[in-house]
Amino acid sequence: MAEAIREYSGGIEMSVVCSDLSLLESINALLGSNGVISIRSEDGVVHYIIDGRQNRQRASAAVTALVSGSAGNVDDEFFNMCLKSVFKEFGLDMSLIGSAILFDAVKMIYLTGSKVPLNMKSIYVSAAKSYKMTLTQIERDVRYAVKNSAFAGMRSRDIVQSLVTRAGRRIKLGAEGT
Repeated sequence: MAEAIREYSGGIEMSVVCSDLSLLESINALLGSNGVISIRSEDGVVHYIIDGRQNRQRASAAVTALVSGSAGNVDDEFFNMCLKSVFKEFGLDMSLIGSAILFDAVKMIYLTGSKVPLNMKSIYVSAAKSYKMTLTQIERDVRYAVKNSAFAGMRSRDIVQSLVTRAGRRIKLGAEGT
């Protein structure tokens, strides 16, 4: 598989040569949900592709975090493992769409080094596009996921902030232990 990135009239286009349309759809879905894809070359150099098609502020925050080093060099598998353990600790069921939406939000905020927005609507709008759902469905699914967790009754912004903080501590502890 060969990849190339080129700039065209005000945007970035990523070209992936392959014989599998589902792979291309997966790459586009990853870019849409995470906003960033990293590819490690054979030399160990990490190359980032940042999606600025829908949300320029999110793309800008990702670039700033990567350039400043605040996103760190957290291995994706290690990060996912730490974050899933935090979700389990607080009773968030990862089989629920609402938990997956919170997971994506926490991951994006942590990896880009951005702040939790004052209004969760921006996160919900992004999730609605990624999951191809309405804003009402997203809000309902997040409320349902939170209902039976340790976060029951809390505002979603506070939940996301708590999860980002706890995941950061767990990642730092894990990184120091290696």
